[in-house]
Amino acid sequence: MPRVTLLQWQMLAAVADHGGFAKAAAAIHKSPSTLNHAIHKIEEQLGVRLFEPKGRQVVLTEAGEMLRAGRAS
Repeated sequence: MPRVTLLQWQMLAAVADHGGFAKAAAAIHKSPSTLNHAIHKIEEQLGVRLFEPKGRQVVLTEAGEMLRAGRAS
């Protein structure tokens, strides 16, 4: 089973903290498309959606919240 890398975790946290891909990308010096690709790869590996749009931002889904808090099984 593929593992989520530390860099992917950092990207997930940045998007969650900044509420979107563009702001997160600027904060961690990556392109928005790089972050988008990393998040989608994690979602594919886990079989769940981690973010959902809310207005002009994205927010963690319940599964995303659980994963970030370390309670995902």
